[in-house]
Amino acid sequence: MPSRPGFVPCAAALLALPAATASAQLRVASWNITFYSGEPALDGVFRTSLFEAFEDRTFRPDVLLIQEIQGPASTLAFLDVLNGDPRGGQDWVLAEFIDGPGSIDTAVYYRASKIESAEAVLVSPGGGSPDHPRNLVRHELKLVGYDAPETALFVYNTHMKAGSSSSDESRRLDEAIAFRTDAQRLPEGTHFLLGGDLNVKRDTEPAWEKLTRSERLDSGRLFDPLASPGDWNNNPSFRFLHSQEPRSQMDDRFDQILVSDDLIDGEGLDYLGDPTTPFSTTTFEDPNHSFRTWGNDGTTFNQPIARRGNRMVGEDIADALFAHTGGQGGHLPIFLDLVVPAQIDAPAAIDLGSIAQGASVEFDVLVGNAGDADLWARDDTIAGPAFGIQPLRYSFDADARLTPPAGEFTDDAGGALNTHAIALDTSDAGVIDADLLVLSNDPDEPTRTVRVLAEVVATCRVDLDGDGSLTVFDFLAFQNLFDAGDPAADLDGDGVLSVFDFLAFQNLFDAGCP
Repeated sequence: MPSRPGFVPCAAALLALPAATASAQLRVASWNITFYSGEPALDGVFRTSLFEAFEDRTFRPDVLLIQEIQGPASTLAFLDVLNGDPRGGQDWVLAEFIDGPGSIDTAVYYRASKIESAEAVLVSPGGGSPDHPRNLVRHELKLVGYDAPETALFVYNTHMKAGSSSSDESRRLDEAIAFRTDAQRLPEGTHFLLGGDLNVKRDTEPAWEKLTRSERLDSGRLFDPLASPGDWNNNPSFRFLHSQEPRSQMDDRFDQILVSDDLIDGEGLDYLGDPTTPFSTTTFEDPNHSFRTWGNDGTTFNQPIARRGNRMVGEDIADALFAHTGGQGGHLPIFLDLVVPAQIDAPAAIDLGSIAQGASVEFDVLVGNAGDADLWARDDTIAGPAFGIQPLRYSFDADARLTPPAGEFTDDAGGALNTHAIALDTSDAGVIDADLLVLSNDPDEPTRTVRVLAEVVATCRVDLDGDGSLTVFDFLAFQNLFDAGDPAADLDGDGVLSVFDFLAFQNLFDAGCP
């Protein structure tokens, strides 16, 4: 039987669907919330920033990587913030928290409707100089409705050392080395990303180079999904990517989300966007990328974010983003969307019952994309695959008595299933128990086996009038078929009608019917 087909849709194809198509995805965000210690006065500020909508645009993450949160009590206070607003789903969970050595920690939150578990691993503990200052923690997020290892998402949450001295750069490099060492040990095909406050100002800094350059052991390498390397500091070419400082001057791309190659290969769990096209230098609404720096409309480079007339988020959200910093420079949140894998829908078995031997039989099999559009649906992102779920791509293979259609087929989530006619060979009597294989890009079930059952019942080939007995009328029926050139009169099976078919008829007639 043929091996499972490979499917690698290009990024342009993902973005070629009409903008009106509803998209579904996992929204992953990162936010340095500036020395948050659980102040109740900030509850409304955060909820407005996170969940309010402006011109059909919202933040509303599904996974949230937080930096600069001060200790266990503050992590629980922020969980109450997330669950205190119905617009956010009120199904937020604090992933396992590992308290760091200082007062400033990182934390990961996720929506239980999208993520069913999040196991934590302390990759590298933070410490005093010359070590990196804060814990580097990895969480394995298991998507609801998926089981295969390659459908999990591993997220590393980082808050690297601030500062521009050689010592600061060295401490950031120390953490980058720890990350790369851990990531390259992950199983092949693992989807992972690193998000947080990297505190890097340019792509030539050793830490960023360590994270993204090709090495002999390349499995731990990260990529910038925005294809926007450069000197980001105080550079207006990157003004739509600047996330720091919304209260004073927007001039740095400290906050980043970098992804593994498996998240930009066009298969399965994948970045919604074109990782080969640099992010726009003229608009925050880049149609090639789902990434956004929430609140930065690009109009106030090297100034505080626009609050009156903010084109991205409007006045209320901009005011909240401005206020959350508690008077300090602060950071804006960033996010990107991930397309979720296709899932197959096809029957486990088909029972055709009793079939007459020699009958011409075709039966229908319904195959399609079972991706749960209702679970993942949202419409506040760029155009992509229908409902943000990868198209199901599949082909058939089968046992000898089944003839499926050749070629590859596709099906989008959220619609009717495809109907395929399968031919059944009924030339031999007996029980049929055959396998129809559907080979697809569903990572949980790359091969769906449809069991086909039937009983081919022997028939009397010379009871041509079908009355259950052999009479002169069967001779007449045979004569008529022969005269008409009907292949049913080819009883010797040589492909031509001749006197030998009369002899074959006579022999079968004389033998009688079972």
